[in-house]
Amino acid sequence: MPRFTRVGAFFVLVATLLLAPSFEARAASSNWAGDQRASVRIITATDGVAGNTLQIGVEFRYPNGWHGYWRTPGDAGIAPIFDWSRSRNVASASVSWPAPSRLVISGLQNSVYTGDLILPVSLKLDHPHEATRIALTLDYASCANVCVPEHAEVALTLPPGMDGPSSEAAAIAAAAQRVPQTPAEAGIGVVHSTLEQTSAGRRLKVDLRSEGTPFLSPDLFVEGAEAGLPAAPHVHLSNHGHRAALEVELPPAAAAKEPLRLTVVDGSRAAEFMTASVVPTGDDGHGIVVILGLALLGGLILNFMPCVLPVLSIKVFSVVKAASTGRKTARRVALATALGIVTSFGLLAAVLSILKLAGASLGWGIQFQQPWFLAGMAVVTTLFAASFFDWLPIGLPPFLSGGASGATNRGPLVEAFLGGMLSTLLATPCSAPLVGTVVGFALARRPLEITAVLLALGVGMALPFLTLVLAPSLATRLPRPGQWMIQLRKIMGLLLLTTSIWLIASLWNIAGMAVASLVSIVLIAMLAVRAAETRWGSLRTARWSGAATALLACCAIAISSLPPFGTGDRSAPPTEWQAFDPNAISALVASGKTVLVDVTASWCLTCKVNELSVLDTAAVRTRLRQDNIVRMRADWSRYNPGVLAYIQRFGRFGIPLDVVYGPRMPQGQLLPEILQTSTLFHALDNATPARTAKSNSSAG
Repeated sequence: MPRFTRVGAFFVLVATLLLAPSFEARAASSNWAGDQRASVRIITATDGVAGNTLQIGVEFRYPNGWHGYWRTPGDAGIAPIFDWSRSRNVASASVSWPAPSRLVISGLQNSVYTGDLILPVSLKLDHPHEATRIALTLDYASCANVCVPEHAEVALTLPPGMDGPSSEAAAIAAAAQRVPQTPAEAGIGVVHSTLEQTSAGRRLKVDLRSEGTPFLSPDLFVEGAEAGLPAAPHVHLSNHGHRAALEVELPPAAAAKEPLRLTVVDGSRAAEFMTASVVPTGDDGHGIVVILGLALLGGLILNFMPCVLPVLSIKVFSVVKAASTGRKTARRVALATALGIVTSFGLLAAVLSILKLAGASLGWGIQFQQPWFLAGMAVVTTLFAASFFDWLPIGLPPFLSGGASGATNRGPLVEAFLGGMLSTLLATPCSAPLVGTVVGFALARRPLEITAVLLALGVGMALPFLTLVLAPSLATRLPRPGQWMIQLRKIMGLLLLTTSIWLIASLWNIAGMAVASLVSIVLIAMLAVRAAETRWGSLRTARWSGAATALLACCAIAISSLPPFGTGDRSAPPTEWQAFDPNAISALVASGKTVLVDVTASWCLTCKVNELSVLDTAAVRTRLRQDNIVRMRADWSRYNPGVLAYIQRFGRFGIPLDVVYGPRMPQGQLLPEILQTSTLFHALDNATPARTAKSNSSAG
């Protein structure tokens, strides 16, 4: 080799040795930092920066006999503490936690990691497509017979580049697969989760259903119980392992807390969700009494909800008309209306109990997600509206009215009874104040409690009419019959016709324009048939028109059951609202965003009132357009197990449901069913960091 070549090679070697310590790792992984007890490094899913986010992993390596800790370590140990402040071009970091395993030592409960573990991390960058220095200072613990505090500093730099996978991308993706998913994604159905207050403390009950692989040995990690990590649950498997009942005893809470965060781990799958609200249990002798009292009050409030007001016309007019004939008739009509309401709630309780015993996921108002129900209700309300306008008088069958036998006319009583039942069916999409609480309690319990609570709701809704039964003189104080009753009938008919239009619009949203149009044509044909009876009112015509009306009603229901076509993407939210993605909420909050989630449906009139009176007002729209606020909207018009699971996280089984998340409220604040602008603004202020809230108020 020539002399100058040897000299050049010598200087290159010396320069490399001297400068090597000053270079940080510039590949898909940093150097390892640690000792014989544990070591850690950073790995990246790409070799370059090609966007405004980076997917990386913090990799731990524990030798045999040693372990580290989960985000909630348990009765001993500490969770890893991350410091990213020495990084450059990193705005925020969101750490995901794979499911842990349980380690019990001398009765102490611990949630641990062993072996080789990767914590996936999502980094949000200040400047996309620019070189990024990822520097992590990490404090954690490594334990065996003794626990040793560990300190590590690792770093690497990624240059701008293509968004191609690195050599470590597969390992990071595999670690992300071990992060607990939503129950629906994990193939686990949460039938109910209830936190009961008992005389000795609290009892957590979770009933799960496996959608595929049977349960093997499910474990339940409870966070937020104030006393470290609660012990493993008592597990009862049934239905060949497809049902699992888990029960955990918890200490009493020192103060009101957010719903507990639950992580179910069964083999290689894991799911994370929130408990329902705390409810009293019958163990203290008073809990069920309190719930029944709340149900009575909630049922009374239900009369004044937007989805009930249109159909109040049936009940109100029947009582007004009866009052003009005397106190005795008014009492009978009011009693028939009340019995119709309570009977309808009883039937609803029976259906829900059967579905629960069958393992179905329950929700309040789920029948409005069925096209056949919407079409059937549209048929009924259209006929009632036509009757109120005196276009098409609707006669009851002789065996109901008593007309054929000359017996006492039972027609007004039967009409009042059916009107009470109809109003109940159309009231069920509402989740009024207190109704959500008591329904959540009922649907999480046994059929006996479901029946008792729903009957109490029915009695509460029927209270105005039961009052008239006890004091019929109140009805006689109404104005005497006259021209005003004709005008009242027209107003009531208009309200019912509006209800029919609302039902058809809901059907359009679920089944599509073509199906809704066909059902509308059938309804018009049905009205034409009834009009023919009115004009040629012979007995033969009456029989023919009655059979034709029944046939057309069946056709309307059959048409509504056709597969949806011509719907387009009607579930897509408005452009100002993002599509609902519960998995993205934690990352958005970690990046400093405030998130408003609105769960709505086309058939939920209370939801529409909230939109018109609050969410779509100029002041609220201006506030929600701020850069630090993200709006998500979930459409529950059709059945969606993911949306139902999200609703049940908050102990609710119905909508409307609005939740505000933020850096100061990462678990979310549940808002009342009836929204107010001041309540929404207060929640947004509480969720936003003080500095951001101050700048927002200054901007306003």
